[in-house]
Amino acid sequence: MEVTPKLIERLLVRFGEDRYDERLPDRFSVREVMAHLADWEPIMRDRIRTAVESPESAVEAYDEVARAEEKGYSSTDPKQSLETWKSERAKTIEYVASLPEEAWHRRARHPERGWLTASDFAAMIPLHDIYHVEQLDAMLGEGEDRVIPVW
Repeated sequence: MEVTPKLIERLLVRFGEDRYDERLPDRFSVREVMAHLADWEPIMRDRIRTAVESPESAVEAYDEVARAEEKGYSSTDPKQSLETWKSERAKTIEYVASLPEEAWHRRARHPERGWLTASDFAAMIPLHDIYHVEQLDAMLGEGEDRVIPVW
């Protein structure tokens, strides 16, 4: 969880502001990826918190495309979104570091994925990060600018 914000930051600096609105087919733009990460971090942390503090309850599912529109991802500042995301990630890291071992087995029900433990929800965070790392890296194209030349 600590590493991927640094990696995303390294990717973001390789995009000039004139490229913030570029996108791959059916994917978020650079601007929208950064807003999405900042917006989604508290949601993911709250899912862990729900499993731990209100076990056997439900978490909410979100339509990512609708949420992007509703939250105005396309008009955000990617650099500010990065700072917001890093701040929110620090809160997530602090929260998960405080959990006792027995808390990780508590669970909550996701409407689309079923029962997931706090550990499952936490594991989704770096996987979600890597999905967007790969996306941004692919948008850089071939050449020296790529952060992950071989994955």
